[in-house]
Amino acid sequence: MSGTVEIRSVNATEIERQAADWLQRRRYWKEWSDTDQAGLDAWLAESVTHNVAYWRLEAVLERAERLSVLRPQNERTRGIASGRFLRASLKAVFVLAVLALCGTGAMLLLPGPRGQTYATTLGGHTLIKLTDGSRIELNTSTVVHADITTKRRYVSIDRGEAYFDIVHDPKRPFIVEVAGHRITDLGTKFIVRKDAGRVELTLVEGRASIMSTDASVQAHSAILTRGEVAVATTDSISIEEKSSIAMQKELSWRRGLLVFENARLTEVAAELNRYNSKKLVIAGDAVGGLTIDASVPTDGILAFTRVAQDVFGLRVEDRGNEVVISR
Repeated sequence: MSGTVEIRSVNATEIERQAADWLQRRRYWKEWSDTDQAGLDAWLAESVTHNVAYWRLEAVLERAERLSVLRPQNERTRGIASGRFLRASLKAVFVLAVLALCGTGAMLLLPGPRGQTYATTLGGHTLIKLTDGSRIELNTSTVVHADITTKRRYVSIDRGEAYFDIVHDPKRPFIVEVAGHRITDLGTKFIVRKDAGRVELTLVEGRASIMSTDASVQAHSAILTRGEVAVATTDSISIEEKSSIAMQKELSWRRGLLVFENARLTEVAAELNRYNSKKLVIAGDAVGGLTIDASVPTDGILAFTRVAQDVFGLRVEDRGNEVVISR
């Protein structure tokens, strides 16, 4: 196994303080010049760690701003809506957020999803073209929320699997929230799949970071490059490397195919069941342990049952909503 895992170093606190300084200057200085912007861009370009520190601090501050707007009316009438008082309040919240990050590595909560919701049905497949030029392909039974504006680019995944082809913009990082984790684009094409209890991130091109953001998830983070796959759960993250051939097989659903290599019949059945209302049931470990190399259409329940009969000599019983394969 090979992978590039980012471990918080002794310099992490200093980097976060630098990020806080840049963000505070950009937010609260009355005059933010082109020279200032060039300085920030140069600092961000120095390191991926600089990008991660800066954009996660901005996410904290944006959440604070949104929460301030949602305060009850009686509080606003006491002067909180005053421009000067509001800026001071936000600065206080900002400082507390920075101290929490620098001191404890506290989990972050990003703003909730807004904008447009996209969904596919069982067996569905659709392509979404975003206003920034990025593209998202949704696999079967997938739900995502996209909030793409001139200031932010957020997507959250409720369920399913999606392929992202992102137009990189260092001033507007593309962030994907899924199952207590945040994925940040660093110039990337990648796949995100959400299953029960796990998130799988596959890097097709470029780089992306993944980090836990929920208090219920153990703190972990990594930066992935092309060909690497991260599997994150509530208490761990692991990284492995896949060949370009294996990567193309993983993307075969975009062409309506599922490609299997030395796969157990139980694995094949589980994948096909993601796309079809009629479910495959493999009866017994002996049958489930049989292996196969095959390319099967995503709607290929019938094709698979024929292989089970003709190649393995298995019994196939159609029970209406399910097909049972046994000896």
